[in-house]
Amino acid sequence: MCRSMRRLSWASGLLLALSLAPPVAAGPAESVLTAINAARAKAGCGPLHVNGKLVAAAKSHARAMAEQNFFGHAGKDGSKFSSRIARQGYDYRTAAENIAAGQKSAGQVVASWLHSAGHRRNILNCRMTETGIAVVYQADDRPIRGNPAPLRYYWVQVFAAPG
Repeated sequence: MCRSMRRLSWASGLLLALSLAPPVAAGPAESVLTAINAARAKAGCGPLHVNGKLVAAAKSHARAMAEQNFFGHAGKDGSKFSSRIARQGYDYRTAAENIAAGQKSAGQVVASWLHSAGHRRNILNCRMTETGIAVVYQADDRPIRGNPAPLRYYWVQVFAAPG
């Protein structure tokens, strides 16, 4: 067998092996994006695309809530989602943020958001085209005032339309 035929045979074998391999499990952020985009498609909206700057904004707020033991759109430093997005150098025309805490899975958090009018409005806003999604797990979380148990999971999804 000539060298080019062996390479072709090897490449074909690799492609076959890759096609037969089990799918890689999606992480929680990817699972949220898949479910959100399915809901948007049903509503006639285009899919959201992940933007690294929006991911960084979402991650910073999820981490702050987990580590500083609070739950809210305003950070303990006084930041709002708009300032967290701007801090990442993202220029936008319009933006919004969904937060959640306590849900252990992507399915639970998406269901929670879709059953809340304000969160659902953000998800189904067809003007939004980009997103950043983050979840932070805080194993040694303490209960937040008014909650009998620790929340442990802090979710943030930022939506935007670039400027």
